[in-house]
Amino acid sequence: MPRSQVTVRIRRPSEVVFESLVSHTWRNEPAWEPEVLEVRPQGDGPLALGSRVLMVRRESGKVFETTYEVTAFDPPRRITARHLDGPMGFVIDFSVEPVDPGNADVTVGVDIRLHGPMRLMTPLFAIMGPRRNARISRQMVVAIEAATPVGRDTLSSKTADFANA
Repeated sequence: MPRSQVTVRIRRPSEVVFESLVSHTWRNEPAWEPEVLEVRPQGDGPLALGSRVLMVRRESGKVFETTYEVTAFDPPRRITARHLDGPMGFVIDFSVEPVDPGNADVTVGVDIRLHGPMRLMTPLFAIMGPRRNARISRQMVVAIEAATPVGRDTLSSKTADFANA
């Protein structure tokens, strides 16, 4: 099973970073992961443990849908989701650690399980996975820093906006 892990620093308070992760999981941020075309929550209410989301992606020119489920939800520190269907099983884990009042480190861990004939591509995914994780994590930093204001007063209102989305 190919695995990758990368840690990035985001120049925002850890609570804001976590709420940005929740927002991305629930609504999608195209600047962060442009391969994701649409995210549709399955069910009502806010994102929580057990929530399921239908994701529409474009990979290598093909559009497909996959469902993922939130398997760990520990605000404001951790959110984990696993894909339930498709040719590849993904588990993605975001762990947020405050560095100081204005900065947080996010560790993004990705485990990939290939099914059926796709298993033959395991060595390729072992090479490509860490690169892709690093690229998407860098895009995540840029998107979160660009989407969230720096001032303390506006941070709390932005966090409320994410929570109410």
